[in-house]
Amino acid sequence: MPANTSTNPKPIFEPESVEQLLRGWLLHAHKGRQRHDEAARRCDRTRRWLGGMATVFSAIVGTTIFAALEKQLADSSFGISGSGLKTAIVATAILSAILTGLSTFLNLAERTEKHRSAGVHYKKMIRELERILSQPVADLTREDPSVTRIQQQLDELEESAPVVPEDIYHQIEDQWNEHGVELVETAENLYRSGGSALLRP
Repeated sequence: MPANTSTNPKPIFEPESVEQLLRGWLLHAHKGRQRHDEAARRCDRTRRWLGGMATVFSAIVGTTIFAALEKQLADSSFGISGSGLKTAIVATAILSAILTGLSTFLNLAERTEKHRSAGVHYKKMIRELERILSQPVADLTREDPSVTRIQQQLDELEESAPVVPEDIYHQIEDQWNEHGVELVETAENLYRSGGSALLRP
């Protein structure tokens, strides 16, 4: 019995022409751009959240108001002892250090920039593929310099791009399975018409 028992195997893309090949690359570039854009946004959100929380906790620990509060609360009837307040301050300082260390360890700023850069390069590939597909491609072969150049650029981009989190990968894949191809076809039609479709009533 075959090792792969999946009832829904992923279809293999086997282009029958250069045009199909280029359209397949165009779909791939659209998905890649969206994945890396979403990954960049997530990294940036996480970076800002961790940095903001660490800053808040550091400010709380570093402010001199707690020295006065400790003395006041120790003599008050609130039931909060000076040792309890000290414990809270120490815990806050530890939490701040953990958040700062986690932000440094995850290297979110660099990851954000790498995903953003990959998204930009995919956008360049999309524009180039749309430009080629806007012209007759029946005479193109797989050995044509423009086709081999696109393939080389996509290969280099795949090698240099950071890994996209698995949940983002599947999220974008699901979105494209629903209506992604229609979006690409609409974009191609607008490109071929030189934008004149936007002016129609």
